[in-house]
Amino acid sequence: MIAIYRLLLPLLGLLALPYYAYRMLRRGGYGNKFLYRAGRWPALPPKKENITRIWIQAVSVGELSSLAKLLDFLLSNSSIEVVLTGTTSTGLKMAEKKYGQKLLAHGPFPLDWLPFSRRVWRRIEPDIAILVDSELWPEHFHQAKKRNIPLVIINARLSDRTFARLSSPWLKWAHPLLFPPNLSVIAASERQHSRWLSLNFPSERVHISGNLKIDAVDQSLINSQTRVEIRNELGFSDDTLVIAGISTWPGEEKMLIDLVQSLRLEKVNIKLLIIPRHAERRHEIRKVLQTSGLPHHLRTENPKGTEDSIAYLADTTGEVMTLLQAADFAFMGKSLPPHHGGQNPIEPVALGLPLVMGPNHQNFRETCAELLANEALMVGDNATETHSLLLKLAHQSDLRASMQKNCRSWMEKQGTPSEFTYNYLTKNIDNLLSG
Repeated sequence: MIAIYRLLLPLLGLLALPYYAYRMLRRGGYGNKFLYRAGRWPALPPKKENITRIWIQAVSVGELSSLAKLLDFLLSNSSIEVVLTGTTSTGLKMAEKKYGQKLLAHGPFPLDWLPFSRRVWRRIEPDIAILVDSELWPEHFHQAKKRNIPLVIINARLSDRTFARLSSPWLKWAHPLLFPPNLSVIAASERQHSRWLSLNFPSERVHISGNLKIDAVDQSLINSQTRVEIRNELGFSDDTLVIAGISTWPGEEKMLIDLVQSLRLEKVNIKLLIIPRHAERRHEIRKVLQTSGLPHHLRTENPKGTEDSIAYLADTTGEVMTLLQAADFAFMGKSLPPHHGGQNPIEPVALGLPLVMGPNHQNFRETCAELLANEALMVGDNATETHSLLLKLAHQSDLRASMQKNCRSWMEKQGTPSEFTYNYLTKNIDNLLSG
């Protein structure tokens, strides 16, 4: 089966090359350590006796952020050394900035092709390999199996689309490639646990931690003084109502601009904080702001906002949790048509932010269902209703206060997923290494 995959992958890669080349050029940053993606990693320090070398792969900023507490646990353990890889340039920048000196090594994740994969496994020589969320790499998995190296997927999540594909009789032939005997899974929820079991994954190798993103918030950063300081920095006065657009995608900024303009016509003292999913869209968003006539400010030009600006464009990365403390309520992006899947609502909820999403939040269906049941989230059935719900929140301070309380109550119920995952890894290192 692996032979078929090795044959098909280069052919499919050639067909997809123009699309991915365009994405890399548009987003930038992929040239940094480019040869690492071909498995050409430098030689690492020799392995030490009684030291477990763990290789962790986290795709992007979101996955890396969810690892924060777990990485702190692992990096403080003198019997563990960590090699961290990522896929996106923004995620890699964040990893280098936050953990660079503490890691044994860090760099781009190699492509899942035999020559690249084999080379990097020889270079890194991990004792355990960990993947975050939903990554399934047949060639990398094969290399781990060949070397008898245990694999663990943490915060494991199968989207509706992935689960449907894996459940299909047409893809059952691929299960041995994707679910090798050296793979263990720590699921993000009971529903995800059930999905893995329904794919005939051995029950003794599936566990439940809860969602690691629950622990992504540095609680020490959240306080009233930080809120005052960041609002002052962004140019928001004490009596200004602030709505945040979080991880927004094309078209969603225009909806928020229209909302703010209509509220200001009603004499509501409101301002807009835009935190786009991709900071490199700054010029595109600026054009939308200019066309609307809304006075605005870009963070990359000067962190200090002005009182005259109505919209503040936070076109930087790695600052979401700090910036969101300036907001009074928020809209979560990638949730309005034509966009699909939604973005993770946990971070704003952890801050106690009343939150509204559009109808498309399929990638976080379970979390959103829980938040809805706890009245910590509102979801519009379409763009018009989403707009109306945001208007409702803007006008009703008691509703905002109630949702804020419900957000915090939901957070308190979630436990400590990072601690569970760390304890599982450390308590089972010997078992994992022995197979």
